[in-house]
Amino acid sequence: MKKIITIGSAVHDLFIEYERPQLMAFEIDGQEVMYVMLEEGRKTEITELHTAIGGGALNSASSFKRLGFSATPCSKIGTDSQGAFILEQLKKKKIDHSYIKESTKNPTGTSYILITPTGNNGLLVNRGANLTLNRKDVPLKEFIDCDQLYITSLSKNSSELLPYITSHAKKLNIPVAANPGTSQLTANVSTLIESLGHIDILIMNTLEATLLAEKIITSKKKPSTKDNDYGLPELLATPIMRESVLFTLKDYFKAVHALGPKIVAVTNGEDGVYISDGSQIFYHPSLPIEVESTVGAGDAFGSTFVAQLLKGKSLEEAIRAGVINSAAALEHFDATTGLLDQKELDELVAEIDQNGIKKFDLT
Repeated sequence: MKKIITIGSAVHDLFIEYERPQLMAFEIDGQEVMYVMLEEGRKTEITELHTAIGGGALNSASSFKRLGFSATPCSKIGTDSQGAFILEQLKKKKIDHSYIKESTKNPTGTSYILITPTGNNGLLVNRGANLTLNRKDVPLKEFIDCDQLYITSLSKNSSELLPYITSHAKKLNIPVAANPGTSQLTANVSTLIESLGHIDILIMNTLEATLLAEKIITSKKKPSTKDNDYGLPELLATPIMRESVLFTLKDYFKAVHALGPKIVAVTNGEDGVYISDGSQIFYHPSLPIEVESTVGAGDAFGSTFVAQLLKGKSLEEAIRAGVINSAAALEHFDATTGLLDQKELDELVAEIDQNGIKKFDLT
């Protein structure tokens, strides 16, 4: 059985259903942004509460475990009831928690998730002990027996660990996949850039990719308009703008590949996913489902995609499996309940439209 270490956050998720959830759209920087609305000065009645484990390291470890791997998360929690809940749930899932450290000074990270009609929920996050993950907490000696390192978001100061972890893995010739989060890219994108030479697979959503592109694409010239074809998938049809940088998805893929990663993925919500192998861009649309919650969908896609490649599946098979498992996760409140096992995935991958993937030259 292949062994995977997942590194990142461990969170106690609290899903809150409440009366009269409302959304309102505002235009910010030329784009429509939806906000969750709570009336000032008025009590809002909670109708249901749901608890679950969450956080990138735990979500991805749960996915890898379901797919038949030995998966051990490396995270930090508090010595409180939320931390105890996390350990209890990992035991139920038969996930080894020996690399999870406890802080006596900081609480377990907690997310308060406001359920919305669209499933694209609002989150209030207290990162707690996740912010204190340090070098002593990372089991470098255990890397030698590891077949894959999967690094999720490292919050704020803990993001400084990324070069330290990836460089050590590179010395041991251990493949590294990374799925950094928005908070990491906002707080310390330089550590990601420094680590790209040691990362084999980079997976991010559109916002995260845009934050990285802002730092690694220096050209201010207007992108070519030859691809402004609205028959193309969304991110290939028009240039992407971020403050002073205007770039195309192809620009982004080329810039990231030049810094190291062999495979680069960008997930784009309802639109679908874009994967580059350095010569071609593979696009697969999202599956038409009724979304219960978007929490953890990115973790489901990334971990499943990497798992399939580790099993020797083709890139296209890995993409299909990732899209399917992500859709399964979207149909539930929490990030792990809907995850499929390998047999279920194989059956659905065989049933899905084999012509659903479109290919485009990266040049």
